[in-house]
Amino acid sequence: MNTLLIIGCGSIGRRHAKVFSELGIENIYAVDINPERLEQIQKECDIKKIFKNIDEALNEKIDCAIIATPPHIHTEISIKCAKSKIHLFIEKPLSVTKNGLMELNQICLDNNLTCYVSYCYRYIPSVVQLKKYIDSNKIGKVLSYRLWISSYLPDWHPWEDYRNFYMAFKEQGGGAIYDESHGIDLIRWLFGEIKTVQSNIGNVSDLEISSDDIALLLSDHENGIKGSCHFDLLGRTPQIGIEIIGEDGTIIWDRINPTIKIYSVSTKKWSEEFFEADDMVSSYTHQAQAFINNIKNGTELKNDLNSGIKTLEVILASIASSKDGSRKLIKNI
Repeated sequence: MNTLLIIGCGSIGRRHAKVFSELGIENIYAVDINPERLEQIQKECDIKKIFKNIDEALNEKIDCAIIATPPHIHTEISIKCAKSKIHLFIEKPLSVTKNGLMELNQICLDNNLTCYVSYCYRYIPSVVQLKKYIDSNKIGKVLSYRLWISSYLPDWHPWEDYRNFYMAFKEQGGGAIYDESHGIDLIRWLFGEIKTVQSNIGNVSDLEISSDDIALLLSDHENGIKGSCHFDLLGRTPQIGIEIIGEDGTIIWDRINPTIKIYSVSTKKWSEEFFEADDMVSSYTHQAQAFINNIKNGTELKNDLNSGIKTLEVILASIASSKDGSRKLIKNI
């Protein structure tokens, strides 16, 4: 793996370029239709070549590509890259529809290509520890959970008008349910596949966006665990966490102040475990290294294309549920 192409040079594209450069990838190319973004990524990162369109870039010998464009064009770009036998690292959410995803999957299978979907929460050190506690029955059998992800959209990119950011546009894959689907992927990983979901998604604020600013989900998992998820683009004080209720205690994970708190029924006491301040940020390096290791050595990735499709199935079922008010069954692929 010698050459990496960054497709989409916004903030997340630039972050990935820096991370992969730090991990030893020497030839990093970049493509974006916006010349200002190309100029910015050249200033911030060690970029060997830049291109104004994907077709021009694909004339080069590329080993892997990071798809960091708005979600509504992820699949189209991914198929084009896969046909050129390029390994794929696709930013979340995977897409806004299932159209073309089976074709993409088949192309990847036929060409033995890695296709990773970047739900990086699985690589946060505190989350890795949280999963160990759940899997080892630290609080006994898990019964229920509640998850929350809340932050104020205009604060995300203070250098630009939020109304011009893809997050403001429903048709581009912006909004709480799509972007904060980190939480959906997380509960699938921690508690198993989701069987049914019921939701209430919409807008309650004065933000000038066509995408949703709040999404409330009730989920039933195949193993009987029940939970709730709260996603919003409204919280003036960012809050990201999950409370897990078990037969023998409670676990509270906090991403903003990286901690895991555990209440034990037997001792009737709380214990607290602290993590490094860069707990979340380090996940970008961990997932990038896992992606590289998978291509070089075939080591396992925590999230592949099929897993990304399953999370998208939950997103789409949630949107459908909110429209007609009914509980939706999640399709198995």
